[in-house]
Amino acid sequence: MSPRCTHPPLGPAAKAATRHRAVLPRLRTERLVLRAPELTDLPLWTEICTGDEAALVGGPMSAQDAWEAFCVYVAGWSLHGHGLWAIDHRASDSLVGFVMLGLEWEDLEPELGWMLAPGARGQGYGAEAAMAARDHALSLFGPGGCVSYVAVDNPRSARLAAAIGGQRDTEAEVGLPAGTQVWRHGTEAAA
Repeated sequence: MSPRCTHPPLGPAAKAATRHRAVLPRLRTERLVLRAPELTDLPLWTEICTGDEAALVGGPMSAQDAWEAFCVYVAGWSLHGHGLWAIDHRASDSLVGFVMLGLEWEDLEPELGWMLAPGARGQGYGAEAAMAARDHALSLFGPGGCVSYVAVDNPRSARLAAAIGGQRDTEAEVGLPAGTQVWRHGTEAAA
């Protein structure tokens, strides 16, 4: 049986959760909807964080660690005014992944990150969702005010960061763990 904390609420608590999610930004793109996360999204999050490619997102994690990371990003909305979005494919209404503006313990700046379900990769969903989240971030932080931290052994994420206009910031990489790239977003607007 799964831990109680991972079960969606019922009754009045469910209604309260729905009201709270309703005030979070909902972003639409041509094919996607970025919406407030729900507990029903947790299984995909956990699959990504514990699966074969989990090292690319800081894993592999235990299911409990994945839960705690999920909670950190969801709490970001209340604590920092930005956080995690679930990405739904508009035509199929299916969950394809996550995009976030977050601050983890060691982050020096707000981070734009993305995680897609294995079956959703390679279709442009990551770039589409990341551009929408990036534009939202620019409205909060201004040009250059958010970054993506990308592991050097994750060339797919580095290509996505570049594809959405990110510029490598090697000065910001000084002092970070070896193999961490910093991709700064919105700097072309500052020029």
